[in-house]
Amino acid sequence: MNKIVLGIGEIVWDCLPGGRKLGGAPVNFAYHCKELGAESYPVSAVGNDALGDETLSQCRSYGLCTDYIGRNSLPTSRVLVTLDAAGVPSYEIVQNVAWDALKADPKILSLAAGAAAVCWGSLAQRNSDSRSAIMKILDAIPKDAIRVFDINIRQDYYSREVVEESLEKATILKLNEDELPLVLKLIGAKDIDTIIKRYSLDYLIFTSGASFSEIYSPEGVVSHIETPTVKVADTVGAGDCFTAAFVTSLLGGESASAAHAKAVTMSAWLCTLPGAINPLKK
Repeated sequence: MNKIVLGIGEIVWDCLPGGRKLGGAPVNFAYHCKELGAESYPVSAVGNDALGDETLSQCRSYGLCTDYIGRNSLPTSRVLVTLDAAGVPSYEIVQNVAWDALKADPKILSLAAGAAAVCWGSLAQRNSDSRSAIMKILDAIPKDAIRVFDINIRQDYYSREVVEESLEKATILKLNEDELPLVLKLIGAKDIDTIIKRYSLDYLIFTSGASFSEIYSPEGVVSHIETPTVKVADTVGAGDCFTAAFVTSLLGGESASAAHAKAVTMSAWLCTLPGAINPLKK
């Protein structure tokens, strides 16, 4: 594919009931984009600690470049993940960790200038320093790039200002059934069509868990697909896998409806496996 794709934000260790696994939306997204043929890079930060060393080593073992993962004196992030009976996760996220001090250094800005697509969320913007860095990186992305704001609301780490500023920079918004009503209320919009038109989005991706997902454009619903029934191990990272498949399909010249079908298939496959990072069979 030879297209540069960036996943910007948090990189964490998901502490699951069955053990600890590397995760965080940006690294999950970057990993699956790589598996689908893109030249992808996680942009984040880890601590100058043993867990930071392990993080970089693990990323390299997954075939991910670690040149754009900074290091600082804050601890590497851990997240306590609990799963309900359906395998749906909830998260307890520690504050004041390394990615809260993410920096937009010249090397990262140079990489961003050649990107074909970028994905970011709201969580890594909870700290003003990391938020400023993320906005600076986004400003370096080419104007014609795919810009996905995969909102990923966690706990109370969001605000109207964060959401609106990110929407102003996005070409695609992705959100789920819990996030949609919250966002509508937060920005004072009455429906999906209002969001798309107000922020001049190309697409809005709406996912409704085990029920269905939909792709909207300024003309209305482009694609509606019922969620496949699979034997779920857990749903950790399924949304990031969905986004990666959708973005790489668009970069490959596929239509939004074809990209949606690929995204649904990929995310359903991931749900049958434990954790967010699992290699494709090639």
